[in-house]
Amino acid sequence: MDDKIASIVEREVGESPFSVVRVDEGLLHETYDVSCETGRYVLQFDSDGERDDSLRRGYNCYITLCDSDIPVPEVVTETVTSDDGRGYTIVEKLQGTTGEKDISPERTRNAGRVLARIHEFERFDEAGWLRFEGRELSVERFEAEGLREWVLENVVESSTCLRNGGLETAGTDVEDVFDRFGGTLPEAFRPVFCHNDYSPDNVLFEDDAVTGVIDFDRATANNAQRALAKAANCFWMHDPNADWNVREMFYDGYRERRNVDSSFERNEPLYRVETLANIVAALLHMDELSEYETGFYAEQIREAVERAKRTIR
Repeated sequence: MDDKIASIVEREVGESPFSVVRVDEGLLHETYDVSCETGRYVLQFDSDGERDDSLRRGYNCYITLCDSDIPVPEVVTETVTSDDGRGYTIVEKLQGTTGEKDISPERTRNAGRVLARIHEFERFDEAGWLRFEGRELSVERFEAEGLREWVLENVVESSTCLRNGGLETAGTDVEDVFDRFGGTLPEAFRPVFCHNDYSPDNVLFEDDAVTGVIDFDRATANNAQRALAKAANCFWMHDPNADWNVREMFYDGYRERRNVDSSFERNEPLYRVETLANIVAALLHMDELSEYETGFYAEQIREAVERAKRTIR
């Protein structure tokens, strides 16, 4: 066991851990699962000294949401604390396991309901990254002039990454459909509290019930419709060959809690293309896709583009 980690846990929790296990897969920060006699905890370090903002954002989101009906971890450290120049946080480990290996229809519907609760938590006057001055929540505006411009900038970035990753046709198709129809996306909207990485990896379940939502490191004030389409893509990507409609099940759960107006039917096809391209581009950049998966998602992007053309025409 790492003596430094044991010392941090003893100082913050008040007892020595009997088990410390590093969690390596799919995390932005260096993360440890810590077990003590009185409970289990999650210790996270700012991995490279340049991600303190995201560590601080996620931690303060837990504090902000702790009295809501959204299940988030209880914090142990009062703030992002420093050890030898590295920021770290400790939170209590929630019950349940992520949906990474199992996104049944009922789990997916329940996750949609919880996303609606997150979007209901707070509304903002402008879109941007969530920031905290102490415990005070604020928004750092996106550099783009508005949501439409921000989405179009994402499209250019994702398309470039797709082409660089060998998906030249997919990258060109995505840019082309937004050149034709991107101007139909809404510019005026009321931003809501968005997790921005709401996937089965970040939702905990016991049986079918959602017991926790974790990793708010990328949280934004943003458009609810785009966030809904992105989350549905994330759930679908965990079981793309399911014999049930993953996205529609997710949307149904969301609608049970929060109204989705008729403009979603018009905007969803483009948000599906943009966020799917964004996710696949990120996975390519991190070299997370096999040759088969790369080809599969290239075809899925093509189908999403064709669907958008048919729907918006």
